[in-house]
Amino acid sequence: MYKLKSAFKIPVALLLALTLGWTTSLLASPGDPAKEVGESANRVLEMLRENSERLKNDETFVYSLVEKEILPSVDFQGMSRLILARHWRTASPEQRDRFVQAFTNTMVRAYAGQLAEHADKRIIVNERRSRVDGERATVATEIVVGQGRPNVPVTYSLRIVDDRWKAYDLTVEGLSLVTNFRTNFNNEIERGGLEDLIQRLEKGDRELVRQAVEQ
Repeated sequence: MYKLKSAFKIPVALLLALTLGWTTSLLASPGDPAKEVGESANRVLEMLRENSERLKNDETFVYSLVEKEILPSVDFQGMSRLILARHWRTASPEQRDRFVQAFTNTMVRAYAGQLAEHADKRIIVNERRSRVDGERATVATEIVVGQGRPNVPVTYSLRIVDDRWKAYDLTVEGLSLVTNFRTNFNNEIERGGLEDLIQRLEKGDRELVRQAVEQ
């Protein structure tokens, strides 16, 4: 499996850049998601800096921040549908709902704590490389790592859901979150079945998430 050239992991990029760039102001009625990402980044970045100690020491605060500022801007259902692919079509409605919830919870708990390590980062939006096509968009960004290290390119795929832009995939250094999880989870399903995968996620098996992005 492809490994990121930097130490920056996909879920951290998802949580960090969404925290910096996607806030509750990103409604679908305005036209340019790339412009709004750039305008909202500074405000949320300042919030992270002001609460840097709480991010390190208060787990409840971290989860509350993620639930308020990030989760509403991620289309986890659309992401889950793409990840499970053909298995989504054969899953029952109950299994679909359980997978979405368990996958979301497991990924947040595996990586939300790392936000504190990246509170000093900033995001650059490349409007020229960003595109809007009807109700879908791609937003090209770079996360500025600093300390002489190269920036990390992150491209977001978004669509309009419930009258706002939501991210359903992202690509870090050419590696798609959806594609990587689809490959890893499909292997798990082939070995033990979809129900087994869901139950492991419901039990908080973080290795399922880490295996998909850190190998």
